[in-house]
Amino acid sequence: MYHLAHARPTIVNPIILAVSQRQVTIKLVSLKKKKCFHLTQTRVAAAMDDSNLAQKNERLLDFHYAAYISFMLLKPIGVWPLRPRATTLEIIVHGFSIAVATILQLFMIIPWIICIIVAKWSFYEIIRTACPLIFAITVFIRYLLLLFHRDEIKLCIDRVAEDWSNTMISEDRKIMLENAKSGRFFGILSMTFMYGSGLPFASMPFVLSLFAAESNITIRELPVPCELIFLDVQVSPVYEVTYILEFFTFFVLYAVFSGICSLTAKFVMHACGQCDILMYILEELIDGGDRNQGTLDQRISTVILRHLQILRFISAIDKILNEICLAEFVNASCNICLLGYYVIMDWNNGESMLQIYVYSLAFVSITFNIYVFCHIGEQLVERWQKIGNKCYMIDWYRLPQNKARNLIFPIIMSNYSVKLTAGKILQITIDTFSNILKTSMAYLNILREVSSREIM
Repeated sequence: MYHLAHARPTIVNPIILAVSQRQVTIKLVSLKKKKCFHLTQTRVAAAMDDSNLAQKNERLLDFHYAAYISFMLLKPIGVWPLRPRATTLEIIVHGFSIAVATILQLFMIIPWIICIIVAKWSFYEIIRTACPLIFAITVFIRYLLLLFHRDEIKLCIDRVAEDWSNTMISEDRKIMLENAKSGRFFGILSMTFMYGSGLPFASMPFVLSLFAAESNITIRELPVPCELIFLDVQVSPVYEVTYILEFFTFFVLYAVFSGICSLTAKFVMHACGQCDILMYILEELIDGGDRNQGTLDQRISTVILRHLQILRFISAIDKILNEICLAEFVNASCNICLLGYYVIMDWNNGESMLQIYVYSLAFVSITFNIYVFCHIGEQLVERWQKIGNKCYMIDWYRLPQNKARNLIFPIIMSNYSVKLTAGKILQITIDTFSNILKTSMAYLNILREVSSREIM
């Protein structure tokens, strides 16, 4: 019989006890009322199961909170992986989503290019349509790359979900939630800027046509140029169908654009959170603690294994984003230049303020998106370097000599800076962001000079 003489039931309930296979009776005694009550082994086990189930549900909700923006953007276009036991209907819908998204993007890009070739546009006319065309082509390439890396994306998502489910300490959960909030914040802002500038761009021909109707202008504009070889896009209902298809295609393009930003921020900020947790694990290496328990050998093994897990996760992220970031940087370098050119020229020519607003917001959207990539890349570099510094700062001299040698591997690996790259050419850091802006502004000055001579 176990007596907890100095405890009130309201304080000690629930109690987690390690019980044997035999029937165990536990007696709780109140000093005031001297009332006793009995808990059998089955009730204790049920309480433990309920506690574990509640914790699992909480971690599942945390994972859903962290991944929701990416899921919402990528699921409708077939990029988000299917669950392990997907039904036949889910598989069919998944494949149908991929087919529809692919066909819509091709329907926009191919007639657009045909229109440029057939109409024999001037240099100035090509420049005026180059920005959205480059955007559409690079987004379509990134969409294909996402589909190509679906297996790696699934592994990374599973890794994130497993890390959430293995989080048992409330402080670790807070660290992961803070980083998840940052990734979610970047995803929401990217989506807001992209749809905030993109939907007015897609709606602009319709809005301007309302004013043009008063002037008896019969040419009906589309969001982007389109040349259907066997059909006249100016005739109803071909015009209306084409406009609707192009409008929905923009939804797909913006979902891919924002979804990549959200997914990248989610993965990289999760890796940053794991780096923060590893630094706390390192602090408990010498004397042990809640995060790092067991013998000294077991604690050292925990540090090395967690370090390797983070390294593999970052390598998987870089494998997914390598080509995608290269296409992103090409798009940003070209379109920051072109959008700046559009804003300056339209302002000087007294064009519609709606048009200037759309181009300005698109400029902010693309600039912000590339900044997010570079910012989180810089964050990852800084967190990774802190791991090596933490290895130096712990009381490693208190370890036996043969045990202290095991810290050499994390120290050496942390000295080799882990960086996300764009096509193994550019490192995704803040320095790269500033270089892109400088290059785009230089091209903008050249473009203004060349176009002014072309117009003259």
